[in-house]
Amino acid sequence: MAVVHNTQAPAVSTDRGEPVPPDDLQREMDTLFEQWQEEEAQVDLSDLRWFDVVVFAIFWALFAVVFLQFFTRYVLNNSLGWTEEIARYLLILVTFVGSVTAMRKGSHIAVEALLVFLPREARHWTLVAVDGLVALFCGAMAWYAYQLGALAPGYMVSIDIPKGYMYWLVSAALAGVTVHAAMRFVRRLRRREEDAPHGLTID
Repeated sequence: MAVVHNTQAPAVSTDRGEPVPPDDLQREMDTLFEQWQEEEAQVDLSDLRWFDVVVFAIFWALFAVVFLQFFTRYVLNNSLGWTEEIARYLLILVTFVGSVTAMRKGSHIAVEALLVFLPREARHWTLVAVDGLVALFCGAMAWYAYQLGALAPGYMVSIDIPKGYMYWLVSAALAGVTVHAAMRFVRRLRRREEDAPHGLTID
């Protein structure tokens, strides 16, 4: 007895319970993907500031050190010992210095699943409280990082630089995050900051 398999994809139901044909669903997904490609292809550099140059410089220094480590290890078979430690420190700096730019642009990751269901006024004051807590937390972390830098013993392994400098650089970056978080808090408190959640991003 021959068995016939149904190769057609099942219809997907919408929020209203109406079935969506597979062809229409595929066209909708293709349209969304094309929109995402167009957004990713257009890099907006109009909002860059002078401080962002520091992040780019650290990133390219990290890229150069990692490439040098790879080249000397796998091509020359004679790895440079200092590249691993320096790459680790540069990665730390990229993370914290880059967070200043992310805070200024408001592009840090945020969980907004419940925020969209709140009334307008409740949403506003919730965001005010969040901005205030972020500013206080980052300020406290900047102070603790400064204290750790003063107490950090010894020097780096590969180069003759005190370890405390790294803590102080992280402290300076956290201070920058604190400044931008406090500015956002004041703007939102004065209702000069938009309370709408971030736009949908397909990734």
